[in-house]
Amino acid sequence: MATKNMRTTTGSVNEHAKEALRLSKDYVRHMWSHDVEWCLDRVAPGFVWIGSQKDYYASTRDEYAGMLKTTGAMLRRSTVAEEAYTVAYADDQVYCVVGRFLVLTPPDSDKIYARWHRCTLVWQRTGRRYALAHLHLSSPVDYVEDGESYPISAGTETYRYMRSLMKLGSSRKSVSLYDVDGTVHWVHPSQIIYLEANRKRTIVHCVTKDIVVPAVIRDAVEMVDNKIMRVHRSYAVNRDHVVELKAGRLLLDDGTSIAIPAKRIADVRAELIG
Repeated sequence: MATKNMRTTTGSVNEHAKEALRLSKDYVRHMWSHDVEWCLDRVAPGFVWIGSQKDYYASTRDEYAGMLKTTGAMLRRSTVAEEAYTVAYADDQVYCVVGRFLVLTPPDSDKIYARWHRCTLVWQRTGRRYALAHLHLSSPVDYVEDGESYPISAGTETYRYMRSLMKLGSSRKSVSLYDVDGTVHWVHPSQIIYLEANRKRTIVHCVTKDIVVPAVIRDAVEMVDNKIMRVHRSYAVNRDHVVELKAGRLLLDDGTSIAIPAKRIADVRAELIG
């Protein structure tokens, strides 16, 4: 009898955990859509949250409402992308969900913002109602990264997004790329930084993600755009993302450095200028 009850309880917990996962995704999207009433209606009476700003620590429901209204005035209609969530803990009444997501302002916004965020949401279940008891938001710490002489990481994602937006007005249309799992990705050519050969596959390095396509690099280049140029037997780059060609190396705006064979340097320089 005990074993049977344990199985029933476990199945119930799993079912409710899935609901907590769905609610977390919905909550993040409503939060960045600045739907204040929707968000406040789903928090518990003793709700406490911690934000990424230094003065947002163990704050109350009212302070949270004020933050939503303030950021809503600055970053309206933000888009949440590149989401990933997982259930870290679950029992009969408490469900802890952790995740990460990228926030982007719309292309027609007068403010440009692109930033990764991490989140922890703790849900309490009473009957059929789920209430958010705790929310913790954070952003990656901006240490100096490889290739940087000082910490500019705070603006890296925004800078890449800005570069991408500047090219959206071109006549080029998004291309569809199928990865090795069969998932289709719609990518604007301006978001592609470079292609890298990987045996019979090609890694398409984009602004926000990498896509592995089941094609050799020659065929992958033809799928993408005429802005992509072969600079090496294993590499092809988007000319719009090239920063400099110096000492036999091509530097891209994401910090990637590609060695160019000596016999190809003159041709690569001519293609870039042309």
